Amino acid sequence: MLYQYQCLAYCQPASQSQTGILVGASGSFIHTFSAQNGRYLSTWPSLETTAQTRSSGQNNGKKSEVSNQKSSSQDDSKRPPKRQKLSPATDDSGNFSAEIAAAGDSDNGVSTKYQQPSNPPIIKLAGTSAGQHVIAVTGEDKCIRVFDLAADGILMQLSERAMPKRPCAITLTPDDSTILCADKFGDVYSLPLAGQAYEPEAVNGIDANGPNSSSDQKQKQKPFAPSATSLTVHTKRNRDVLRQQQKLNNHRAEKKALSFDHKLLLGHVSLLTDVACVTLASPSHKPRNYILTSDRDEHIRISRGVPQAHIIEGYCLGHTEFITKLCVPPVYPHLLISGGGDNYLILWDLFAGRMQQQLDLKSLVATLKNTHLGDGNFSDVSPEIKTTETKVDKTLRVCVSNIQALETHNEPSGHPVIQIIVTCEGVPALFTFTLGVNAQIRFNASIHTESNVIDLAVLRKQSSVVYSMDTSHQAFSTDASADTVKQSSRSLVGCLSYSSDSKTWKENEPLQANLVAATRQCADSHQHDPQAGAAEGKSLHELLYGLESLRKRGSENETDV
Repeated sequence: MLYQYQCLAYCQPASQSQTGILVGASGSFIHTFSAQNGRYLSTWPSLETTAQTRSSGQNNGKKSEVSNQKSSSQDDSKRPPKRQKLSPATDDSGNFSAEIAAAGDSDNGVSTKYQQPSNPPIIKLAGTSAGQHVIAVTGEDKCIRVFDLAADGILMQLSERAMPKRPCAITLTPDDSTILCADKFGDVYSLPLAGQAYEPEAVNGIDANGPNSSSDQKQKQKPFAPSATSLTVHTKRNRDVLRQQQKLNNHRAEKKALSFDHKLLLGHVSLLTDVACVTLASPSHKPRNYILTSDRDEHIRISRGVPQAHIIEGYCLGHTEFITKLCVPPVYPHLLISGGGDNYLILWDLFAGRMQQQLDLKSLVATLKNTHLGDGNFSDVSPEIKTTETKVDKTLRVCVSNIQALETHNEPSGHPVIQIIVTCEGVPALFTFTLGVNAQIRFNASIHTESNVIDLAVLRKQSSVVYSMDTSHQAFSTDASADTVKQSSRSLVGCLSYSSDSKTWKENEPLQANLVAATRQCADSHQHDPQAGAAEGKSLHELLYGLESLRKRGSENETDV
């Protein structure tokens, strides 16, 4: 069985003599490959570590069942506990997330189903500019993990920090010393890259479990009492719930403090979708860091960097739907490229907050769909096709999933040329553009791929792009399952290189062949491990395709599916 890579990242070494490392996340595993020849390097966590965790989970499961048997007769007067979600352990159907009952569903009060604990799937990957560290985000436990990346590609975890809310985007400051983390509640936190956890009891003399550290003061806390009474509750169902709450005699759980260095920088009133950091010359001609944030309410905010993140410099307003991706092209830090769910790619002037260009992506997707539907071969759609009349389906919805920039060559005048690569959710293609010295984006070609593109990473040293594909769903669909019989390791990854001579993108066949072989090696080494199938089952759609859930009901681009 082959497993998709939901996240890709490229770590470029500081030394020219060293080769870059490609990092890919497949479920809860992180694999590293040589970016020069595609050779497989290592996997985190190792198979030995996974086996020990699974063995420990089985022993803990047996102890919990015995404990449940002893306490089941004493829990009749208490409110039934909630079902706890453990993931990404696999069940018989291949799902990587499942639920386990804290109190048994069987007649004797003991749960007959037990899931072995393991790491949740990776949802975000990032690397430092020096290529020495990798940052990974696991969504369900809300943890940010920092790894040391050795020259041979071996990952060693340095820290694991659980955030108060689930992170949805991460980036690093230009000096690689601070992690900026945005969560779904609209807050942006800063964390030191090499931060270590400490005992929360020692923070300012305040216990993490309450406002006072002494046990006598804890005992004086009032027991939990519901705010509702029999005079304010009328329905039978609510009265039953109230009676259950009145039987509880435990104390109200206090919110625990975070046990690591962190700082709240800024906040939105809407769900954050992406964050970026850029260094620009201020009006006083001194370099200054700026934090760029986008949200579900079509806003792009420009704030000052640490420690003045509370100062808002301006906004970029013009999107009509949620924004999913921000990209600051190299060499042109005063420009910003953004995309989301409103069918357009927009180029901004950051300081002026002005929209400089708007490119229609919906017509490009419609042209590609009408031309290549059912064709699974690599091919280009020339720029001339975009000028032809194309019938656009009114129900077609486009959502930008990734925007990457790559500096490729210089014009005869000496000004650099930037290649922009854009992918859309559920679309088997890469759309390439060129950003020239005139600060204008020009469409190049639509590169059709074998399957829907999930993520991509830019190999700046080789002027190449590596992208991962979804083999579990049909092309142009996020719901319909694909034919697993035709599944091949070739359809998992692809590689393109830019030719400065012909000024076109071509397949990098040697690197792609080596990456395909390395992918097969990873699959063969993990096929006996049930947790390697973390990209299977019902939750695969949630792991690979979650951007359309940001679309608001009643929006202009919403259609009934």
